Amino acid sequence: MADIYDLILSVNLPGTLSDTEISELRWHLGLAPQPATPLSLVTDYAEPLIGDDGQPEEDEQGNWLMSYEPYPVLAAKGPAHRAGVLLSALEPETRGGWALTSRQEFHPDELDRVDELLVWLHERAVDSLRFQCHVRFYEEDTFAPVSVTEGEVNWP
Repeated sequence: MADIYDLILSVNLPGTLSDTEISELRWHLGLAPQPATPLSLVTDYAEPLIGDDGQPEEDEQGNWLMSYEPYPVLAAKGPAHRAGVLLSALEPETRGGWALTSRQEFHPDELDRVDELLVWLHERAVDSLRFQCHVRFYEEDTFAPVSVTEGEVNWP
């Protein structure tokens, strides 16, 4: 049994997003290389360094040594674990703005980064009806809605 969650996201974003934001968003969706500018959409990539023994490495004071390796959050492509295809798309809308759709899988260890990106997207969505997100554990048949309230992601 795997700890995999299936996420479906649709959001309409305004045309006022900066080129820097669009560039980083495209990277997070697997549509472009990592931008040279500092990352601002998702910023917390702190992960403990794991030693050969499978345990977190520590410094002389017993504090975990941390690694900061940015990675795109919604960039997987190809067959999904259970059914369908993993993909992300970001397209300009005819009336201005951007349309984003993504179907991804993630492990609970990635939840902080998924949360951070979902909050960023929700805060910039054209309106609350233009932010639709659903999730299911990969062995379940039905998806449940995910909401964002006051900067917090509410998972079912």
